[in-house]
Amino acid sequence: MLQETALHETIKDIKKQLRLAMNGIVSSHQRNQGLNYKINFGVEIPRLKAIASGYSKSKELALALWQDNIRECKLLAIFLLPQENYREIATAWTADVPFTEIADHLAKTILCNTATAADDAVSNIQRPDGLFRYCGYMTLSHLFRQGKELTDEQTTRYLEEVRDITPEKSGTTAVNAAYNSLIQFIANCNNAREKAVEIFSGKEINSTLMNLIEE
Repeated sequence: MLQETALHETIKDIKKQLRLAMNGIVSSHQRNQGLNYKINFGVEIPRLKAIASGYSKSKELALALWQDNIRECKLLAIFLLPQENYREIATAWTADVPFTEIADHLAKTILCNTATAADDAVSNIQRPDGLFRYCGYMTLSHLFRQGKELTDEQTTRYLEEVRDITPEKSGTTAVNAAYNSLIQFIANCNNAREKAVEIFSGKEINSTLMNLIEE
């Protein structure tokens, strides 16, 4: 456990490295895309991971970094959180995700690596608030790539949500994440196409979904 003074000095050192690694072009481009952090150094992910590798993973450090409205600090928080704390922190951070870039790394690093990852993800795609739904679909995509099989109940809940999701209800970003997860589901899970056809049968679905299950 880091003492308060040591924690303060560690964060100070991290921010010094971030300033030295700042990429103004990337930062400006991201601001133009609407990523309005208090500070955005524009540091690329490989460089951030290299910075993270220089520090011991620590729950206290990760929590302190997450609190800063700084793009790189939130990403470093994800990279520096010990795995034994993933489940404990997952829901709070999912509720606080500001943008999809952070959600992508949260899903890939933390959300798909908890003991209850599948059930949490299926629950998240049924929530309308914040980026829960997007995080849920991204988590499921990673799980399906790993060959993770859902229970029959989880599969039904998942496919019903994919079937009924619309841009008007959930936003285009969440819809794209849902459809991408379906691609991974069909490609990697047993009898996935048949299960999708069964759930979608008799319901009016759009042409994109129809094409995904018929390919």
